[in-house]
Amino acid sequence: MASYFKDWVRDGYPKDMGSGGVIPPPSKDVIRVYHILAADFAISNIRLSRMKVARFSDLNDPFELIAVSFKNAKVRKIVTGFRTAFGKDTGLLCFSANWVSPLLWGHYGAKHRGICLGFDLKRDSAHKVKYKAERLPEELVDLENSSKLDDELKELLLVTKFQHWDYEKEWRHFVQLSDAVGEGNLHFYPFDENLRLAEVILGARCDMSVNFVRELTRLHHPNAVTFKARPAYKFFSVVPNKRTVPGRGGDNSSALASAASTVF
Repeated sequence: MASYFKDWVRDGYPKDMGSGGVIPPPSKDVIRVYHILAADFAISNIRLSRMKVARFSDLNDPFELIAVSFKNAKVRKIVTGFRTAFGKDTGLLCFSANWVSPLLWGHYGAKHRGICLGFDLKRDSAHKVKYKAERLPEELVDLENSSKLDDELKELLLVTKFQHWDYEKEWRHFVQLSDAVGEGNLHFYPFDENLRLAEVILGARCDMSVNFVRELTRLHHPNAVTFKARPAYKFFSVVPNKRTVPGRGGDNSSALASAASTVF
């Protein structure tokens, strides 16, 4: 089986890119990103061609959108006001730059029993998270203009997190809730030209049949490639189980070839 690590690295991806050993990288106008979740939710996303939109108030980091130092009471009021107003109308889709971290699978993938969905996300709608050891200086807030924050500071607040979250290697796609499909208190973003399903990776402990997931995926997303992950033999990493990859025991080799040539 051919290895594509050099091709991924050439296009700016890390040298340990999980899919680099088994499939080629996407076209350069998109970035491949990954979302790990419980298997039943992943199957629902595949069938319905959509993702749940996260709300800032529900994320597991209480410092979302308030990464500025809060020593000054006026700064606190201005920035928390921004967080409330922005989060009311805007949600986000959260992704990782890679899927090889055991922590990601443990925290988000139901202890490695889940599924990872790999997407081609248009680069002009992708926002890379920056990880910092210290909160942003409060001097960035203009205390003379308490009605709004400048655009540069807003962008920083949207993508700044504490450095201990670095293992997530997060990318974000912001979604106006008015553009999402509402179901009760939930919102869903349909797969479209900005977000195309490209990979489906079963966790090492996932008890679903690879063939079942592959056939389901092929029915709804014929260009997506399906395979299973396993713990690496030499490193603390998660890697493809090559026996389940198309061309090595898998049966969707045509999908692999199509995925390699697909462009928007």
